[in-house]
Amino acid sequence: MTKRKVFALLVSDGDKSLESLRFLLKSQGVDFWMSRSCADAARLLEQTHPELIFTASQHADGTWRDVMMLAERATVATNVIVVGKCRDVRLYLLAMEYGAFDFIFPPFEPEHIGHVVRVAAEDVRSRREAQALKAVA
Repeated sequence: MTKRKVFALLVSDGDKSLESLRFLLKSQGVDFWMSRSCADAARLLEQTHPELIFTASQHADGTWRDVMMLAERATVATNVIVVGKCRDVRLYLLAMEYGAFDFIFPPFEPEHIGHVVRVAAEDVRSRREAQALKAVA
């Protein structure tokens, strides 16, 4: 069985905490697009249909919650992973309550990020498959 490539969107306005995540994803073979704002993320989301969205908690024009709402309105299923600057139980609980797939924070361990990417990609692929089957039924 061939390993399928994972495509992601990273939404960050240059936050250094996501820089190490970007390099880690690249080293694990994840292809991704970068977005510096929620507005740019909205455009890229509809053009590229990423399986995963990694979003910083704050952006110049919004927050992780705005990115979650973009994902909810997308034409195809996608999973959002909120990236905090540190361990933040309040933010974790809010992100989970609003439907984030996961909440991660530095330091990013390759095994942990690899697991999150694998599970989130498998989940979104099965949801997309279900969407497609429902559309033709």
